Amino acid sequence: MSKKHSARFIGISAMLWFVLSLCSSIAHADDQDDPLTNLFDQQQDTLWSGVSLTGYLKNETAYRIREPRSFTKIRNIVALNLSVPINDTFELTASGWAYYDLVYDLYDYQTIAARFERNALDPLIFVENLPEEKDSPVVDIRELYLDVFLGDLEMRIGKQFVIWGVMTGVRIVDEINPMDFRELILLDLLDYRVPLWTYKADYFGDNINYEFLWIPDIQFHKPAARGSEWELLQKVPGTRYPESFTLENSELGFKVGTTLLGTELSLSYFYTWDDFPVIFRSVNLADQEGAAKFFPTYTRIHMLGSTFSRSVRGMIVKGEAAYVKGKYFGTSIVDHNNDQYLDHNGELQRDHIRWGVGIDFNLWKTDFSPGFVQWIILNHNDDIIQDRVDSSFNLFVRKEFPAQSVVAQMLGIYLINFKEVYVKPKLTYTVTPQFQIGFGVDYFFGEKTTTGVVFFRGREIDLREVEEKAQFIGNFLGNDRVFVEFKYGF
Repeated sequence: MSKKHSARFIGISAMLWFVLSLCSSIAHADDQDDPLTNLFDQQQDTLWSGVSLTGYLKNETAYRIREPRSFTKIRNIVALNLSVPINDTFELTASGWAYYDLVYDLYDYQTIAARFERNALDPLIFVENLPEEKDSPVVDIRELYLDVFLGDLEMRIGKQFVIWGVMTGVRIVDEINPMDFRELILLDLLDYRVPLWTYKADYFGDNINYEFLWIPDIQFHKPAARGSEWELLQKVPGTRYPESFTLENSELGFKVGTTLLGTELSLSYFYTWDDFPVIFRSVNLADQEGAAKFFPTYTRIHMLGSTFSRSVRGMIVKGEAAYVKGKYFGTSIVDHNNDQYLDHNGELQRDHIRWGVGIDFNLWKTDFSPGFVQWIILNHNDDIIQDRVDSSFNLFVRKEFPAQSVVAQMLGIYLINFKEVYVKPKLTYTVTPQFQIGFGVDYFFGEKTTTGVVFFRGREIDLREVEEKAQFIGNFLGNDRVFVEFKYGF
């Protein structure tokens, strides 16, 4: 067993030992009124009477409508959710899923990932030697935690999700769980979060709530499979990863929530790791044939956050803001001190502010949820690639047609600085209370990232200079697709 896996095993064992110790302590505190003693005195049918087992079977099929046209996903999923209320004090919850993508058995991998079209500006020798990784098969425990109810104090111990934000689909304060980019930003809101082993304690006062988080399970954003059609953010070779399940590397969070003058307010602090590595690099600008040396490293950041939500004349006005201290931002190729080396090792540390505001309202029997978000880099330097102010706008629209058992919805995201748009219209038809069919489209608008030099028509000897620019959504312009979903819940 590797050192990393040994540390994780020890950390999980310590957390489970804590749970058992807690149960044992409560058990011996007062045998007469002890919930565990009463539990063992109950009949077997009483023990299992409150157990709930739910889940769903689902098929997700997608077809790319741009060349090379192909089915790109035929994913079959089984998901289970188990809830075991042991007694008035303890409740155990577990959930997991398994899925298999049949598309890899039916179609050529190069066609599914559209490699030659997607990497048309790279030399063909590079495209042909890209690794092949498939997001299939997968079996994963999504949640496994114990709830402990002790009057005004509630604890949740185990693998779980923690959501701090109030704006749908926007990550400002909500940075607890890393993101799963296996399909970029197309996954459902809960599916794109990576669960973490966490200890969470909530204390509920008269008009004020306190929440404490301890997260020894250190994980980072999960990139798409290498070589897939969604490949963009990848693990960089040589990255230094902090050891998981150690006290010094743990993440800590604290949040206070209250209601004041009809407004729900929260203040929070999160001491965490930046889920993107900082790509420090040493580049000798005088030696064009010399290779750059990279030192990718994960770094710590501090986040001070606040949220609010208020009902105003039938509308819900909500917002989030965060002050982030210690984040690094990539720089362009500059050498102001003329020492023939890239300045700042390619990164500058700057504090920044994130804020966003949104409104939920109903008009013409249709739900609308527009939102606006900005990042503002303080003490901005012109060497930093990212703009000082980075803005985006998102819109979610939902309308029910009860007579037809249909729900129509649309998600739109506009990255203003990048001039990029993602649009996802979808129709869901409820056949029975358990069975649903969904139809939708994923549209991408924008331009691709360019690094200054490209290989014309994939030929290594034919270089062309182009304008250097960094993009996000536009990199997947050729991935427009239609999809259908069949879901049976039980």
